[in-house]
Amino acid sequence: MTSTPDAAGRYLDTPGENKVFALLCQVPEITESLAGICSDGYRQRISYEPRVSASPTDVVPYDTAAQDAAYYLDNELWTWANHVCEHRGLRYDGPVTPIGMAEWLRKNITALAMTPGADEAPTSLRRVIRAARRAARLPIEPETWRYGSTTVARDTQLNASAIAIAAKELGPEYARLDRERVKSLRKTGRITPVRLNSEGVPIYRLGDVMDAHLATATRNRVSA
Repeated sequence: MTSTPDAAGRYLDTPGENKVFALLCQVPEITESLAGICSDGYRQRISYEPRVSASPTDVVPYDTAAQDAAYYLDNELWTWANHVCEHRGLRYDGPVTPIGMAEWLRKNITALAMTPGADEAPTSLRRVIRAARRAARLPIEPETWRYGSTTVARDTQLNASAIAIAAKELGPEYARLDRERVKSLRKTGRITPVRLNSEGVPIYRLGDVMDAHLATATRNRVSA
């Protein structure tokens, strides 16, 4: 992992940082789906061809791709977490699970961005996560607001511009949720950024913005 930092000491620029963050947000859904495929209950439903005999010696087909994908995902996340700790003098204090490591990397996204080789993270994480999604039988390239899981979509963290783009896919009730609307909700204290990115741009939890948008619109209609 070699690269050259910018003037601020960052090896990963803001677009790359946002890509990594979005990829890490997919890990809980992927992990849950892979666990289901690897479980005994799910594997009994996998059938590649009709069974001819009910003999005890028969082997139920097993999707080893899911188990392999889970291993590679776990290894990739640990590699990056360990890499950040070594170069930034940090101590890993999260659960040693894919979900725990993804959450730790999200919380330490700025430290990751300032770690040598971080410019490789978007590509390497995307490759492993795409393979894991395929093995988990999930859409390969979902938008961050199209995860197919309401919880995951609401927990996605985006800036005002990205929220405006996401709003176009969230339904007609969010048609007016543009950048100015997000800024207005913040100005009136109805939403609060969960963090600032490395350039000081406010990042919001999508679910908080969605709730505030609908609640404010409802109050306005009642007042009118």
